[in-house]
Amino acid sequence: MGRWDKKKQKNTLNDDIYKELLNMYQSGKGRSRNKDKDTPGATKNRIYSTSTYEGYKRQCRRFSKWLKKKYPEVKHLNKVKIEHVNKYLETMIEEELSASSISTAKAAIAKVLHVSSEEFIKTPERYRKDIKRSRNAVKRDKNISKETEKKFAKLTSAIGGRRREMEALKGTDLKFNKYGVPFVYIKNGKGGKKRYAMILGETQEETEEIIEIFKQAGKLNVCSKLPSAFDNHFYRGIYAKRIYNRFARPEESIPDKQKYIMRKDRAGEVLDRRAMEITSRNLGHNRIDVIARHYLY
Repeated sequence: MGRWDKKKQKNTLNDDIYKELLNMYQSGKGRSRNKDKDTPGATKNRIYSTSTYEGYKRQCRRFSKWLKKKYPEVKHLNKVKIEHVNKYLETMIEEELSASSISTAKAAIAKVLHVSSEEFIKTPERYRKDIKRSRNAVKRDKNISKETEKKFAKLTSAIGGRRREMEALKGTDLKFNKYGVPFVYIKNGKGGKKRYAMILGETQEETEEIIEIFKQAGKLNVCSKLPSAFDNHFYRGIYAKRIYNRFARPEESIPDKQKYIMRKDRAGEVLDRRAMEITSRNLGHNRIDVIARHYLY
């Protein structure tokens, strides 16, 4: 038996996973996921963001490691069956992993296998109250000085950009609409989308202070690289609440068709669909249920 024949007999499942995900990432990189949604099936075999690609790769490698231990005969991706995935998901449920972790793994495996996650077993639902990300102080928060935290917190909570979006902002990205309301122009958001995000400080004085920061920056970057210990997502949450509260109408003034009725752990609570849509656009999201679940807690 030749060396190449021996190599082909080795477990190459990880190689198959890597190649499959990389192909989808290269196909989606630089494209607008929002535009591709207009074409049925165009997003199915594409991955648009680096963070999604890296996250899916981690999840699939964990699945591959589990398969190698439980089903050593499965040496290639095309040999993975639905029942293998279901057994893996059952293991995660038995280990009492969070619903969010299980859901993420399920989505990643479905992506690399080119199937719908609905083909797998039903897994625990995610609830808003169970989401831990950026809602409380964590150990790493102690690794950033109060002065640095305050500096970046003021900007993110008034602009709502993602980490990379904040780092890319220049003074020239400051814009005003015809009413004199200040915005920042985000040229390359998640999925290549462009958007305008309203500047909304905690007070009018803070808004004016941020406008001045942009003017002074000119063609230079407004933010330096954000420290890894800075919890940018937490301050995106603060921004989301500010924008929502700025545009939300009293419940009695909201037309029935524009009422968003919360369910599950917040069943019956009424939110203003119009204000949620405005908040969603400013944050760079397409679906208002994301705003309800991850920001308006």
